[in-house]
Amino acid sequence: MAKTKRVLVVGSGIGGATAAYTLRRAGLEVHCIDTKLSTPATGAGICLLHNTMRALAMVGLAEQCQESGLAFQVFKQHDAKGQLLVSNPAPPGCGMRRPELARILEGAAESAGAVLEKGLTVSDLVDRGQEVEVTLSDGRQMTYDLVVAADGAYSKLRDRVFGPEHKTRFAGQSAWRFNAPRPPEVDGFCLYRSADGRRTVGAIPTSKETCYLFFLESSKEHLHMPNDQLHVLLRERLEGFSAPVIQDSLAQVSGPDQVVFRPFDITLVPPPWHRGRVVLLGDAAHSPTPQMTSGGGMAIEDAVVLAESIATSAGIPDALAAYSTRRFERVKTVYDASLQLCKYEQDPVPQPQQAAALLLQTYQYLGQPM
Repeated sequence: MAKTKRVLVVGSGIGGATAAYTLRRAGLEVHCIDTKLSTPATGAGICLLHNTMRALAMVGLAEQCQESGLAFQVFKQHDAKGQLLVSNPAPPGCGMRRPELARILEGAAESAGAVLEKGLTVSDLVDRGQEVEVTLSDGRQMTYDLVVAADGAYSKLRDRVFGPEHKTRFAGQSAWRFNAPRPPEVDGFCLYRSADGRRTVGAIPTSKETCYLFFLESSKEHLHMPNDQLHVLLRERLEGFSAPVIQDSLAQVSGPDQVVFRPFDITLVPPPWHRGRVVLLGDAAHSPTPQMTSGGGMAIEDAVVLAESIATSAGIPDALAAYSTRRFERVKTVYDASLQLCKYEQDPVPQPQQAAALLLQTYQYLGQPM
């Protein structure tokens, strides 16, 4: 750690903000930048599984998340009418609103002494071997011991440093997401399946008062939806679901700004996740489908492990090698399970039992130390 003093974290999303916090806790001087001008005030929810809560507890942030969200320990499957079919115990998780998580993570980073600046990106970067020279988009020229690329699935830094061959590809599905008041029966991870088993709506609590719902839509190519019609198109897609949880929640959606639509663009960069003194973290290194609800969780684990590796290694090369070694197989296991679940949902012959078994098996795997 003595040889690593100044770090640039590019991206202040879940992975970037956590890295800014954990690296600062490790005694490093941290500068974190993001192209966004402010922390998002709106957005859907996120499910933090037991492994994610364990990682957050290791760095002192789990309690804040639990206070802002809602803990749960059940996985329930229903038919389209809302009839409960199966209820299984699940490892403890916590649902919360994404803007709340962003507030907690960014606030922790700044309180720890990290410098966060919005509306900035990297215009140029030159790795000199012992340091990285960076030109920021406002013209400033800075020097860092390490650059952390946490700029998401469409990472420009990854493309610049690792090459365009690691760009995302479409996984054949997209998700519609929206927030709603939480009915009492949404007390865990709840799924509602159509009669033919080929369409799924999910609901996850995000606080005592709120939850978020999602609908998965399969397609061979990217779907391009008119932004001003998202609420109308969502209602059309959910007409076959008469479950009161779904219909009552839909009744709260009055405009397109309440709906988030996103295709599943995925990538998994092979190890090592560094080139010289530039290292990938979170979605920039591994962007899975969301079936395991672990994209954000894996990014949080990345940040904890990266800080540990730097704190316990003799220098940057050893630290980054250790980080990749510790992270890749674990991330790949979750990535592969998420993608297989995504494929099950696109299969003309529904396989709900196989999907449920894989989901629970991977939950158990995540209980192992990271």
